[in-house]
Amino acid sequence: MDPVKSIKLSAIGAIVRLPFMILVILLMGLFVSGQVKFNTVVSSQELGRGDYLQVEYVVENARQIDQLTPPDFQGFQVVQGPIQSSGMSIVNGNMSQYKSLSFVLQPVRTGKFVIGGASATVDGKHMQSKSIAITVNATSSGAGGGAGGGNTRPVNPFPSINWPPDPMGAPRDVERDIVLRPGENPKEKIRKNLFLKVQVDKTSCYVGEPIVATYKLYSRLSSESRVTKRPSLNGFSVYDMVDPNTDAPTVERLNGKAYTVHVIRKTQLIPLQPGTIDLDPVEVENTVHFVKGTKQQETRHSSGNPLRDFFDQMSDDDDLGPEVEENVTLNTKPVSITIKPLPEENKPAGFNGAVGSFSIQSSLVNRNITAQDEATLHVVISGKGNLPVINAPQLTWPAGVDGFDPSTKEDINKTVAPMTGTKSFDYVFTPRDPGHYTIPAIHIPYFDPATQSYKTAGTEPLDFQVMAGAAKKKAPAVKAAPVTEEESNGALKKLIQDHLEWIFAVLILSFLAVYLLRQNMRLKKTEQEQKEAAAKKEAEELLAEKARQAMAASVQMAVAPVIDPLQETKQLFEQGDFQGFYRELNRAVWKAISKKLELPASELNKHNIVRQLELKGWDKENILSLESILNECEMNLYTPAYDPYNMQLLLRQAEPVLHRLA
Repeated sequence: MDPVKSIKLSAIGAIVRLPFMILVILLMGLFVSGQVKFNTVVSSQELGRGDYLQVEYVVENARQIDQLTPPDFQGFQVVQGPIQSSGMSIVNGNMSQYKSLSFVLQPVRTGKFVIGGASATVDGKHMQSKSIAITVNATSSGAGGGAGGGNTRPVNPFPSINWPPDPMGAPRDVERDIVLRPGENPKEKIRKNLFLKVQVDKTSCYVGEPIVATYKLYSRLSSESRVTKRPSLNGFSVYDMVDPNTDAPTVERLNGKAYTVHVIRKTQLIPLQPGTIDLDPVEVENTVHFVKGTKQQETRHSSGNPLRDFFDQMSDDDDLGPEVEENVTLNTKPVSITIKPLPEENKPAGFNGAVGSFSIQSSLVNRNITAQDEATLHVVISGKGNLPVINAPQLTWPAGVDGFDPSTKEDINKTVAPMTGTKSFDYVFTPRDPGHYTIPAIHIPYFDPATQSYKTAGTEPLDFQVMAGAAKKKAPAVKAAPVTEEESNGALKKLIQDHLEWIFAVLILSFLAVYLLRQNMRLKKTEQEQKEAAAKKEAEELLAEKARQAMAASVQMAVAPVIDPLQETKQLFEQGDFQGFYRELNRAVWKAISKKLELPASELNKHNIVRQLELKGWDKENILSLESILNECEMNLYTPAYDPYNMQLLLRQAEPVLHRLA
């Protein structure tokens, strides 16, 4: 064939092949990154009577996974499980959740069985995984390896990946470095192109002054990542500022290179006490995929367009080798934060820990006030700072006014630092008498970190007039015509003469009634005395019986096991109800605190219980442990990221704290 004609045909073939390859890769990337998968995975579909079978139910590429429930395993006994794993995956710029339940089973007899599918609520929809047929033979088949077929594979909770990465899966101005060229060290390549960073907006602050900590993953590679260890944030009140499951990746340039950046966690930390506190590292496991390059690539010249260079490489089957997979675990370095105590000098009276910049306003909700009626005083604190921990201002009510505990509402933007918004309090009060009253000015002292000084915001005094209630009108009396003395005496004599026999009858009946009444009273008194004697005897017998029961109960308590306050929490963990686990643990801790401190519900807040526990002699380590438990429960109730290992650590941490609160 003519060489020129051959070159032209090859060029035409490459031009025709290029759009087709682009379309196939885009469709594959969109399909892999966007489809929710719920699979049943077994280690083998044929095994012996004495072999073990590993079964795993895996949900991939989901935004929210709830109620993952396994079936009954007819014909098998559970040797180990359920073993649950879950986390966040970042696949080619797409962030998703995965959750899996795995079991190790052993057959109880030979024959053919069906491993049923599991059910789950995935992104608000009910889903069911497929069932798989299993054959159990009388002799061992060496089960444990794959037996072929689309339903068996080595257990892997990560979503599958197709390389090259989908160009639509990440920001377009990030060039992914996925080719491992001859002589390149994969570990060194990963170190330069995949790393973690923790950034804080300050490393020194006052108690109550917020710090913003941001954990980021930087990548120029094709990788799958999941968080395996979250940072411990003991000593802080924690307020998450973004949802990593919905936060889109961004692009940052470092040393002239563009990186895809995923925010693992961005949180606002409010320190609770002075000292030096280390922010523990975050740990992320990564599976990195490379394509092995060949020596022919070294002679190929770049066109300056990464996408075109990539498809130039794809057009020649000899230019790319097999896929290479590397596993690496990344950690951030601990960051030390110095927390300075608030100055004692010039600290105003009544200061309750407000840090930031605030103003306060007050107003009367109803101006027309009547004595003995209820009225409402509305107080609003506005500004920026640690608004959630600010308590209701203490008021001095004027004499003659009865005030009650306020109700609280807040409208706070926790996605900015420092937090901004308002916190309002409604005080209901009742004036007893009419008159003129004055509610004194209300003050809120606070510490301003910007000027490093104490300031006080205040309201103006409020005057109000109380009116008397409307008096009830009496009906006018009807005046009767005057009666003369003679007329009165004459009428009385005539009445007696006309009814003399009836008067005697009434007198006799009256004497008889009095006699019978006194006799009846004597009988009742005697009966009452008998009843009291019988009741006294019965009470003495009952008291003796209760004493015997109390003694028996004390003996029983001496030998009976102590009720574990975390029993229900542990049962929820074993049942896999992780949301219920955190809810029940949070309830048990607050119940123990309430019983220990004997505080009303209106005073049960973190700031107050810390102060009360310090007065009872608790050391800082135990108080920090208690606050850590409460913060962990709150975070997983509102931004769930369940990790069974961390939950077990949390249980072990809670047991001595609840024992001390008992």
